[in-house]
Amino acid sequence: MDSTDIIKLLLCTLTVIAAVGFAGTIYHLREICRALTKPEAGGSSGGMETHRGTGLARSTPSLEEIDPRNAGNLEECLGTITEKYGLASFTLATADGLLIGSTKAGAEDEAARCSYLYTQGKLQDETGAELLGIPHHGEVVIGIIRPSDPLSAELASALERDTRNALQHWV
Repeated sequence: MDSTDIIKLLLCTLTVIAAVGFAGTIYHLREICRALTKPEAGGSSGGMETHRGTGLARSTPSLEEIDPRNAGNLEECLGTITEKYGLASFTLATADGLLIGSTKAGAEDEAARCSYLYTQGKLQDETGAELLGIPHHGEVVIGIIRPSDPLSAELASALERDTRNALQHWV
């Protein structure tokens, strides 16, 4: 291997490092942009306001129930619930791990894994998703929520109520 081959190898390595660094920078800038525009996307039509510096969540005065009849299907209704409560994602699964509905694509594995964790008595998975048991027709439906900010007890109760209403209408 002569000096030109070494220089070529060095230049290729530097090119790969620069490309990876550029991709990482773009990814983080996109996440920052998404975080900065999120409060505007939710609007002020009820839901959750957050004290940014403290990480504490408080409910707004208007926690009107979501009418599932206004949605075209269960996923649309879950999307409305996700927006109302400021969730990153919301998935519903049966106790034996079958996916009922989700706001994120490819949630089948998450449904199976989190349902198993819930049956083992865990209320949170290793990634920070919160697990809720929602009674429906004598069975327990597992709600897998990824809140963007902590939910107060009042909001968690209202979320469960809206989810029960959606399940009664769509399932």
